[in-house]
Amino acid sequence: MRVLITGASRGIGRATALRLAGKHDVAVGYNESPDAAEEVAEAARERGATATAVQGDVRDSGAAAGMVDSAVEGLGGLDAVVNNAGVVAPARTPDLDDERFERVVGTNLTGAFYVTRAAVEHLEPDGDVVFVSSIGGTAGTVDAGYAASKAGLHGLARALAREYGGEGLQVNAVAPGPVETEMNDEILEYLESVGFRGHENVDTHLPQYACEPETVAHTVEYLLENDYVQGEVLNVNGGMQFR
Repeated sequence: MRVLITGASRGIGRATALRLAGKHDVAVGYNESPDAAEEVAEAARERGATATAVQGDVRDSGAAAGMVDSAVEGLGGLDAVVNNAGVVAPARTPDLDDERFERVVGTNLTGAFYVTRAAVEHLEPDGDVVFVSSIGGTAGTVDAGYAASKAGLHGLARALAREYGGEGLQVNAVAPGPVETEMNDEILEYLESVGFRGHENVDTHLPQYACEPETVAHTVEYLLENDYVQGEVLNVNGGMQFR
């Protein structure tokens, strides 16, 4: 399987690229961290994968399409896309200015759409798309911009699953709770600063509160390799929220 992972220079994307590299070829998507992306690609090669680093700002439709084209060229085709690129810039709604809101929604939701739209022609008839969402998309945590962007991914995944499922394309999402990443540190700092009773005040039902990026990567791998899961938003949150 040849897989493009966006936002793969660190965190969940990095862990996903390295986990998949044991069995699959990977394109390490990035925007602003070429050295880090190349380090991930090199580590993937050391695990036996064909790997390439591909650049593009997913908020720009042309750049997103260019990233897909580079992945196709570097891997000799494309079988799956993991839309992991994401940012957070939390603020209370009165302080959530246009630029901040548009950057978060543009990266997390619109960018995922742009990448997927460009990739569909390469993925048919039996490829895979996985969106990396968040508990924020169902619980409304973090802030309005982040929660809206992640909730949008759930609708996007299900709409695409209906549109393309009959042709064999599988589309799913994974919705993690707290993950030990730099982004989660930023989220927790913000929530503490505003005294917001978000997911940092809701206990899990397992001994650990947060998981490692590798745990989410394992779930992404499951969705890519299971041939009978469709339109699912799979929670990975330690029981923080039941559905």
